This record gives sequence, structure tokens and C-alpha cells, in this order.
Amino acid sequence: MSVPTFKSSIRLYGLFRTGSGEQTGQIACVHNLKGCDAVWAFVSRLDAEIVISSCGIEGYKARLLSECFDPNAYLRHHQGWLNLHICCGFAAHSRRLLEAEQRLIPMGWLAQAHIGQWTSAHYLAWGQQLPQQLQACYDRVGLRDYNAQLNEWDDVCAAEMRWHTDEALYAMPPPLSSQQTPSQFALFDAVECRWCFANSNMDVHESHTRIQPQGASS
Repeated sequence: MSVPTFKSSIRLYGLFRTGSGEQTGQIACVHNLKGCDAVWAFVSRLDAEIVISSCGIEGYKARLLSECFDPNAYLRHHQGWLNLHICCGFAAHSRRLLEAEQRLIPMGWLAQAHIGQWTSAHYLAWGQQLPQQLQACYDRVGLRDYNAQLNEWDDVCAAEMRWHTDEALYAMPPPLSSQQTPSQFALFDAVECRWCFANSNMDVHESHTRIQPQGASS
């Protein structure tokens, strides 16, 4: 019997602990400010790779949730609730990225939905809210066409992705301690090889999800 697979109207990447062979195992979660363990769900493949490389998370790989994530294993441990931390960029202050325990801090929103049991007929339909929030972030840092970069990263090979990740880390200003209050968020522009910053209110916003049968309209 096939395992029900996560489906979403927006592509999202998770961090999976690698198992034997090509199998994937545990998915990385974060204990957020609302007191729940939420699955890290990255809009950007590059952001996910930066977290792995800069945060010392050994044994994890960035993979599409739609390829590897069985929501039911998570739902059984969270009373049927699916909690996603939608990650877009990193916490920053005074045009420098912030670190907590020498780890960069992904920024984003908490998205929650009570599902019970995930079936093949389920998917997350985000409507226009989340795409509009993301585009507003790209506009604020001056990267209006940033989604085009995200689309390109979806298709590059591992070696090219490694190169982009190294470029982002090399171009990163010296990080600050998280004792500073996050006042900005940062995105890496691979075209210009630079970090872009803008004022942030991303840390506590919540995106509302709607669960619809596969193929239904948004």
C-alpha cells in the first residue's frame, strides 16, 4: 500500500535525516514561539541548503516535502494537527544576519491545520494569501522577480546548488548574536551575489490554510 504523500499548491522543502541507501527518515522541526513543534518548510531550496551548511546539521538533506513527507507520522504525535513553519529568508539586524547558538534563524510564519489523518485526497490550498505575503517580502528587499530564482534552483544539480550555497555563505556579513532583536529579514540574491535586507514583521504572522480534495479549485 502506498504511503500518503504531502501535497501543496506551493512547493516547500524540508530537511530530512538521511537513512540507509536513498531512504529518508526524520524531518527537522523547530519549537516555535507559539509552543509547538512545527515542521520547517522552506519556500527556497537555497535557504534550506544554507541552514544545513551553516548550522552544523549533519546527516540532513533538503528535499521537497511532496517527495518525502508522510504527514501521518507527524499527525499521530500532534493530535491530528499539522504545524508548518513557512520559512522565507533569515532574521537580521542592522544589515547583519542573526545567530542563536551559532545557527542562523529562518524567518517566516506559522501555518496550522487540523487534519486528523492525511489521505491521498488531501492537499494544502494556500489561495492567494501566502503567495501575496511572499511577493511582498521579495518586493521589500528589492527582488521583485525573486520567484524566478527559486524556480531555477528547483532544477539545478547538487553540485551547482552547493556552489550557490558556498557563494551565499562567503558573501554573508559577520553574523550578530541573537541577543539583538530581529528587526530585518535577509534574502540572498544569487544573480548579484549579495544579501538583501528589509524591515521585518514576519516572525509572528500566521498564514491560514484550507484543506481541499485533490483537483478542487482554490
